[in-house]
Amino acid sequence: MAPPPPSTPPPELRLSAPVPQIRATAAPAPSVQELLLPNRSEQRPTLHAKKKKKKRGKKLLVTVVLLGMVGGAFYTFRNSSTIQNLLGHEPAAVPLPDQPFIRPNINSVTYSVILSAVQNGVPNNVTTNVEEDFLVGLGKSTTESQTGGALTASQELRDREYIFRPGQALGVEWTRQARIPESPSPFDVPTFIPMINDIIDQPLRNAMEPTSSKTAEVEGVTMTSLTYVIDRAQVPYIAPAIWARVPWLFDVPNASNLTVDVSYDENGLVRHLFIGVDPPQPGTGIDATWVTSYSLDVTTLNAPVAITIPVEALDVPPGTP
Repeated sequence: MAPPPPSTPPPELRLSAPVPQIRATAAPAPSVQELLLPNRSEQRPTLHAKKKKKKRGKKLLVTVVLLGMVGGAFYTFRNSSTIQNLLGHEPAAVPLPDQPFIRPNINSVTYSVILSAVQNGVPNNVTTNVEEDFLVGLGKSTTESQTGGALTASQELRDREYIFRPGQALGVEWTRQARIPESPSPFDVPTFIPMINDIIDQPLRNAMEPTSSKTAEVEGVTMTSLTYVIDRAQVPYIAPAIWARVPWLFDVPNASNLTVDVSYDENGLVRHLFIGVDPPQPGTGIDATWVTSYSLDVTTLNAPVAITIPVEALDVPPGTP
C-alpha cells in the first residue's frame, strides 16, 4: 500500500474589515443653514405666534404715537413765550417797517433822563425825573446832581404861564418867573418822547443790521428792543438822527464805539433809550466835562399824574428873584 499523500494545511482564516451598514432613513439631508447654525431649527409660526406678533406690533405703534404726542406737547410748551422768557430765549424782533410810525396821542407821561459825565476826572451824574400833564399844561421836574460824593437837588413846577421854583433867598419860599414862549421847556412838549424813526432812521437801517433784537411782553404791551454798536467815526454818515440828538457824545476822547439800546411799543413810541460811548480816559484840564451816556426811561404813559402848585407860590409876584 502506498503511503497516503501528505496532508495540506488548512487555509488560514482571515477576517475582513466590517462593512458599514447603511440604514435608510426618512430624514432629509441637513441644509447649509443647519450646518452653520446647528442649534437653530426653522419653525413655522403657529396661529398663536402670529396673533402675539400682531399684538406686539400694535403696542409698538401705540407707543410711537404716544411718544410723538408727548414730544409735540413738550415742544409746544418749551416754545411758549413764558418758558422762553424763563430760559432767556426771546423771539427775534421783526424788521422796522419802511413807512414811519404815526405818533400816538400823549395826554400825560412820567419819565426820567440820566446824563452820565466825567468832569475833571470825577464822575458827574445828573438825573431828572419829570411828570407832565399836557391836557392841563402842568409839569414838575426834580433834578438830582451827583459830583463825586456831593449831592444837590432842585425842583421846578410849571403851568401855562409861569415857572415856580423853591426860594433860594432867606425869607422867600418860592420864586415865580413868566414863561417865555420863544424858549419853552423841552419837557413841556409830547414830542420830547421820540418815535423809533427819530432814533433808528432809514440811513442806519440801510447801513447795518442791529447787533441784537428781541420782542417781549411787558405788562401786556409788546415791546421791541434793538441794540446797535456803531463805529463812532461813521455815525454822522449812517446815523444822522443820533448825531443830531447827542452831539456832545462825540467830544469824548479815546472812545471808538457808540452803543445804542432802544425799546419801543407797537405804536413806535420809544419807552427806553440808551446812547453811550466806550468808557473814556479820565478828563484832565480845567472844567473838562465829557458826557459819556444819555438814557431815557418812560415809567407811565397816559396815566393820571398828581401835580399841585402850592397856594403860597401862586401869591408870589411874578419876577421874584
